[in-house]
Amino acid sequence: MQVIIDTDPGIDDAIAILYALRHPDLDVLALTTVAGNIGLNVTTGNAGRIAALAKADVPVHPGAAAPLGRDPRPETGIHGQDGLGGVEFPEPDGPASKIHAVEALAGYLMAAAPHTIDLLCLAPLTNIALLLDQHPTAAARIRRVIAMGGAVHEPGNMGPKAEFNIAHDPEAAARVLSAGLNFTLIPLDATRQLRADAAYLQTLRALGTAPALATADLIDAYFTQTAHQAKGAESRPLHDPCVPLLALHEDLFRVEDHALQVELETGALVPGPHRIRVAMGVDADALRAQLAEGLAA
Repeated sequence: MQVIIDTDPGIDDAIAILYALRHPDLDVLALTTVAGNIGLNVTTGNAGRIAALAKADVPVHPGAAAPLGRDPRPETGIHGQDGLGGVEFPEPDGPASKIHAVEALAGYLMAAAPHTIDLLCLAPLTNIALLLDQHPTAAARIRRVIAMGGAVHEPGNMGPKAEFNIAHDPEAAARVLSAGLNFTLIPLDATRQLRADAAYLQTLRALGTAPALATADLIDAYFTQTAHQAKGAESRPLHDPCVPLLALHEDLFRVEDHALQVELETGALVPGPHRIRVAMGVDADALRAQLAEGLAA
């Protein structure tokens, strides 16, 4: 399965990318980066560091440095100043590509047969919205888009109803939702059901591989960074890993059709005209097992 990962690493992005890069059934053509959890220069460097740890020869293409018509709002309170919670990664094997993410996305899509490349979106959807506007013919060749973002019934993490990836660039999310793509959204309603606790960290550390050990360190950092918010909770949600997991194991998700749109003022998902597929439930035990198996590779 050929995929391109659009990302703003990010603790949970890093876990998702490590899983995807090591999985034998995913052919990751490129990582495209965007400002989100942290600024673009940092997300781009982090993508290269994650690829280096995974020993993956994959190009990194920097994309949008800011949302559409808005200022960036980095989440350093969760991900730390380095975006990775202070967890050490090797330096990138080489410099990032000089080809902008949007141009790179168009190039990959036009070079491949139609409907053979999936976009796995772990970040605000700025790059995808720009692709739709600047290269509509290329965008029409996407097989499917799987994105983490939003909250349907679950409370938000950027106000009462909004979630960070969509609220960071609601105009971009609105553009993508209205484009008629084969689009699956994984909101907080599902991602908060896939959680890691101390026992799962032990499971990962016992695997002994570099990706599994790094993932355990990242989750541990997530515990530390969010201790002031979690009010004694003994587990943390694994948001972005749900995206590559759904790409490979959709049968472990409960996916429903919903008619939604993005409220531009708040970034909340509200009822609207755009029918999209939305993951609303997960088989958490099975997904944790799949994640561990992938990180053991």
